Amino acid sequence: MSKVLIGIPVLDNVEITRACLQHLYRNTETDISRLNVSVLIVDNGSQNNIEDIFRQEFKDPKFPTYFSRNSENIGVAAAWNQILKFAPEKQIEKNFYYDYYVISNNDALFGIDWLQPLVETMETDKSIGWISAIENGSPVLEELIEAHLLSKEYRINPQTLYTTEVINESLKRIYEKWGGHDLFCRLVKNKDLPFFIPFQKEGRSAVCFMVRPAMINQIGFFDQDYSPVGIAEDLEYFLRMERILMPSWLTDETYPEDAKWKCGFCGKSVVHHNWCSTRQGPNFDGRKWDKKREKNWKAKFGKSRKFYTKLLP
Repeated sequence: MSKVLIGIPVLDNVEITRACLQHLYRNTETDISRLNVSVLIVDNGSQNNIEDIFRQEFKDPKFPTYFSRNSENIGVAAAWNQILKFAPEKQIEKNFYYDYYVISNNDALFGIDWLQPLVETMETDKSIGWISAIENGSPVLEELIEAHLLSKEYRINPQTLYTTEVINESLKRIYEKWGGHDLFCRLVKNKDLPFFIPFQKEGRSAVCFMVRPAMINQIGFFDQDYSPVGIAEDLEYFLRMERILMPSWLTDETYPEDAKWKCGFCGKSVVHHNWCSTRQGPNFDGRKWDKKREKNWKAKFGKSRKFYTKLLP
């Protein structure tokens, strides 16, 4: 029985997080793979008391649910690392308590039976270090591209006030032509997509992904420089996996070219992404934030993120 931790960083955005948890508890199946699942909510400096709110609303959650609170926003990379280092009890020998770790945005809405295919794919190929659920917009299926276009039309506007009910109603409108999100997920899962689809240069995703502890143990945790804005922690990690950007402590001997970790999508795991909502609110300026990240990236690596993205296979 594999132990899986699903970690979700949260910074306010209570309504989005509520919808995320509703779909998580409803659509996470474990019976076929016999998974031992736990959930960790990392409150990254919210003004709201996230634990009080959701412990009251989800009094009998489907899985053991833990909360960790940071007094201030320490950045997404640090929150991701907190998830990887979490243990509900004191560690004695193992570096990692869980067999697999899922890290998800709180603006992801989980589709039916999304988790088991991720584990199944990991179990069939020990060289896979990172696998992402496919989402609206993933460049692997025309229906996902179409769903992304509809998302642009019907998604919630993060600059306005909205409720969890509005979010779920938005989901219905986006997937109405397929009979709803559940039927859309079944349609995608019944397509002839392989369980593992290697990432291409464009379209890599860090919205909802699973990582293997052995990879983290070998090539390291996520880069926390310039927190809380950060650099582009997902891009840096993809480049590290490909040995394009190698920290000084990661050498050819410790991470040889012929032993690179694989990363890609799982063609049988589907989530909906309320894209650009996880950090947003009435006072959030996404363009200003992104400019800061680009400035931080250039300060660290000398050239733009676009330059390095072109180096990915």
